[in-house]
Amino acid sequence: MGNMPSKSEESPEILWVLPENMRNELSEPLGPVITGDDVESLREKDIVSVGDVCSITLYQRGIMPHLAIVDGKTKRSPHVEQQMSAEETIFVRNPESTITKELWNAIENALSSNKKTLIRVEGEEDLAALACISLAPEGTYVVYGIPDKGMCAVKVDKQTKKIANDALSRMKSKTEA
Repeated sequence: MGNMPSKSEESPEILWVLPENMRNELSEPLGPVITGDDVESLREKDIVSVGDVCSITLYQRGIMPHLAIVDGKTKRSPHVEQQMSAEETIFVRNPESTITKELWNAIENALSSNKKTLIRVEGEEDLAALACISLAPEGTYVVYGIPDKGMCAVKVDKQTKKIANDALSRMKSKTEA
């Protein structure tokens, strides 16, 4: 049982918009890229996963993220929905290259909850890893997909929080766009 987005035609409130001049910078992994059996190194860690393939890979290996964020797409193309179990499922709207207040609040609430949570995004979860790094407690691993390469595993610490918060501070808010 989760919170369904409101059926109104009103657009979600956008907190940040990715400017064109930051796209290349954010395409660089923020941590080590792992593949195959390297995923086992994440077992017993507190994990937040962002992206469908990444989250499904963890679930299939029996590694249950505290929070998984998916949008039903891989490389922006729809894919077959995989079953992922969670104690709570939250539905949010988040357009491509943005972070909405809905997504930010859902991440914040899920991280403070003791429940394993799945956030299903209508739109894109392409920038959710930045929000997760900014909001997650130090010691958490934020794992997100790197298309055609593997997964990036970022250990949240003062340095990675600084990088994420710096990137967010350089994005345009909706009111500035």
